[in-house]
Amino acid sequence: MPAQTTAAMAPNAESDAGAAQAGIGTEANAHKAAALDVRHLNCIAKVVHHEAGNQPRAGQIAVAQVLINRVKHGFGDDVCAVANQPGQFFRLSRYRPNRSSETWAQAMDVARTVMAGDARDHAKGALYFHANWAKPDRFFRGRTRLVRVEDHDFYR
Repeated sequence: MPAQTTAAMAPNAESDAGAAQAGIGTEANAHKAAALDVRHLNCIAKVVHHEAGNQPRAGQIAVAQVLINRVKHGFGDDVCAVANQPGQFFRLSRYRPNRSSETWAQAMDVARTVMAGDARDHAKGALYFHANWAKPDRFFRGRTRLVRVEDHDFYR
């Protein structure tokens, strides 16, 4: 199911705007982000970096939200269990992004934002996605397409 894409992202204006609207100051937001599980952040960031690194921030957020949605629907106990399911994404343990790159920092920022619940629902509750340049296989033809975000189509 991987979209097999890679590249850059935009700064996190959406998270700051959402926090301001919710009445959360940046200090409170920093404490909230610090409480997030680092292992889970890394799993989400790897998926975002690998699958949507070349997408704008909304596309990266949507990919991360699919992982969260799958946990909520019982696909696994946590985002790492979901991301590591056979045949779903890629072998996270073998993926070694450049952790000093700007794209990795941005992927981690997307992971923090989504795990903290501070992102708009770009995925519209989707449980699956694929690159829209690829012809959907039988599995996707039987699903309801919810939204297209840049180079990915999202399904339930």
